[in-house]
Amino acid sequence: MNRVPAILSSLLLVYLFLLPWNVHAQIEATEGACTRTSAAIDVRVQGVRSDRGNIMFVLYGDNPDDFLVKGKRIFKQQFAAKRGTVAFCVIVPKAGAYAASVYHDENGNKKFDRSWIGIPAEGAGFSNNPALLLGPPRHAQAAFQVSTGPKRVEIQLNYSFASEQRGPDLQ
Repeated sequence: MNRVPAILSSLLLVYLFLLPWNVHAQIEATEGACTRTSAAIDVRVQGVRSDRGNIMFVLYGDNPDDFLVKGKRIFKQQFAAKRGTVAFCVIVPKAGAYAASVYHDENGNKKFDRSWIGIPAEGAGFSNNPALLLGPPRHAQAAFQVSTGPKRVEIQLNYSFASEQRGPDLQ
């Protein structure tokens, strides 16, 4: 009899541990424009300066405290870089508020590289293209609403002088 509550509490803990993974698994992405009418984000990353590496897309939910915090994203996927514009569709599980960041991982190391003083060494951008003066934007500046149909989100990549020094050939 005493083992039943222990077993039930163990099962509950396993369920709670797996729950976030199930929510994240409902998000999927495909290259190209959105063709579905469900809740989706039709992303266009503009200003990609080379075909090298990947465009890394990171999606956050409606909690401002989670925005740009390591381990708090709800979805991350890479797409092959293509000079000019890279388009893809992200199907989300429900309508609501989201915020996105992207970076051009030109050297393919799956990291957002920075110079020794912390200046981005790779191109980066955010949904709503907020002005980047002294650091990254707040969630409210990058947040957008997704409803029942595809929501077009255009993100302009910005390359800093630190990334210009490396150049598109990654010297």
